[in-house]
Amino acid sequence: MYALQYRESKIQQEPGLVLVVEDDEDIAYLLCYALRKNKVPVAVAHDGMTAITIVEQMRPSLVLLDVMLPRLDGHEVCRLIRSHPDRELAGTPVVMLSALGAPEDIEKGLGLGANAYFSKPYSVKDVVAATMEWLGAGEGEAGE
Repeated sequence: MYALQYRESKIQQEPGLVLVVEDDEDIAYLLCYALRKNKVPVAVAHDGMTAITIVEQMRPSLVLLDVMLPRLDGHEVCRLIRSHPDRELAGTPVVMLSALGAPEDIEKGLGLGANAYFSKPYSVKDVVAATMEWLGAGEGEAGE
């Protein structure tokens, strides 16, 4: 009985799924590696259309979203998430990651409903630390 209770509490402490939406495979790999090192389950999409499908099917706890994507850009992905008829899904935290770092670009992303915006080149450590904070899991091994 004690082992079962411990196991249940352990499951509740694990962070939720993070969807990494990034068309650059090297950047996607780095983000996924750092998140998995912190025991965060991840899914990956390399274009906006796939991202929307994964959001609807897998219901991630957080989306790390590049802005410049093929098939559907990150602005439109964020807009579609925020306008989704399922209010729980529409409230999914979205963190934009973009090479577009001018104040008007950041304002546009946040205006579309992004919860945070990191301009490239960003620190993977900072993105992971912010992700862990959003997931309520602390900073973990983000710095290692």
